[in-house]
Amino acid sequence: MQLQYIPATIDGDGPANLEKFFTPYTDTLPDGTLQNALRGYPLLGKRKTLPEGYTGVILQETKKPLSSDEDRTLTFGGAFREFTYWNYDRNPSRNDPFEKALNWLQLAEVLHNDGQDELQEKQESNTRVAEKSNQENNGL
Repeated sequence: MQLQYIPATIDGDGPANLEKFFTPYTDTLPDGTLQNALRGYPLLGKRKTLPEGYTGVILQETKKPLSSDEDRTLTFGGAFREFTYWNYDRNPSRNDPFEKALNWLQLAEVLHNDGQDELQEKQESNTRVAEKSNQENNGL
């Protein structure tokens, strides 16, 4: 599935024939930035890959609730590992919301790790030392 995030409001939620009407007109600039246009508005974009262990999903609301208190009904529309996001008024940068969100995933993983990797390494090291000591004491 090829996913493109375009900063535009479009009155429609069905599939779009990107391969015919959008993708062929995408150029890559020397710095790797993608360039295209939508309805005459210039777009500058960037391809992104989700971090290892993450998969993006597309959910589609099948029935809009009458009030905010009602449950919402969503159906699975697809999964992706890569996507392209576009800006219409600026070059892609690390200050873009998508860049910040992907950086947050990596930061959150480090913050919530709570030193578990280091603790596990110490425990494994202590186990190896104890096993070696036992082998030496048993004359192995």
